[in-house]
Amino acid sequence: MLRGLHLAIIQTAALLVPAPERAEWLAEWRAELWYVNRRATAFCLGSFSDAFWMKRNTSVPVACHGFGLESPVKCLMFLAVLAALGFLLAFGPLSEDVLVPPRPAETQSIITASAAKDSDGPNPSGLAPSSSPQNQAVNPLPIATSGQPGQSWTPNWQDGYLGPFALCLLLLVIFSSVKPLGLGEYPVNRYAPAAPVRSLRWVFLALKVALVVSAAVCGALALGPIAPPLAAWGMLFGPLFGFRWALMDQRERCPVCLRLLSNPTRIGDASQSFLGWYGTELICSHGHGLLYVPGTSTSWHESQRWQYLDPTWNT
Repeated sequence: MLRGLHLAIIQTAALLVPAPERAEWLAEWRAELWYVNRRATAFCLGSFSDAFWMKRNTSVPVACHGFGLESPVKCLMFLAVLAALGFLLAFGPLSEDVLVPPRPAETQSIITASAAKDSDGPNPSGLAPSSSPQNQAVNPLPIATSGQPGQSWTPNWQDGYLGPFALCLLLLVIFSSVKPLGLGEYPVNRYAPAAPVRSLRWVFLALKVALVVSAAVCGALALGPIAPPLAAWGMLFGPLFGFRWALMDQRERCPVCLRLLSNPTRIGDASQSFLGWYGTELICSHGHGLLYVPGTSTSWHESQRWQYLDPTWNT
């Protein structure tokens, strides 16, 4: 009875382990369980902490590979479609009332006085001024202001977007002060491309952040009339998660062609990290370089490191 319970605990913890490492991890814990004679339940419960460690320190292939976002152009197009869809859901299509600014109050009063003077003049048709189609066309609509009673105010995209966008910038500053936003080390060697080519990755990152934050803000605004509490939480955490995704995606891309890296390979072992290197190696499919991601943070290798390859690797 207890034996089946102990195996069930270990198998449940195995669900937290990444799929490529799950079978080997489960076999090791099952083998060690056979030699445990006392406090076997506590021993099995310790498998959860080990599973969490494996999940946190094991590099897996990027999930975006399955969605066809390897190319930087496809990635930006996908984010642009999301941002445009969120903008339409939040504000609707731009109309003439949004594109043309409202008339000032002075101009409105002059037009109203001119229309009233024309209505006091002779009326050859004998019709009342209020029934004249021309007068009805000339009389302008009152300006919608929020300070006058009896008149409504319709929010436009400037009022609904600039405020949340400023809030997103403030949240990103707070987020950057809590957690480092470094992208790793990219030392320049003799095989590195020219500086304008290397700067393209910063342009790509800026566009990606702008689009994903815009999509998150517009999506939260679209949820406002439907679920205000959910919209408030989305306005708070949506841009943060979007910004975090943009950084994670940028760390997995080649700094030259901006394509997602492929073929992750485990190198070394955690017990040998003192004398050797332990982590994951990824390669650019076009042969521009290799990315070394450390499995554990050490004093001499805390962040990932990129290495440019010579042009003979280019395809």
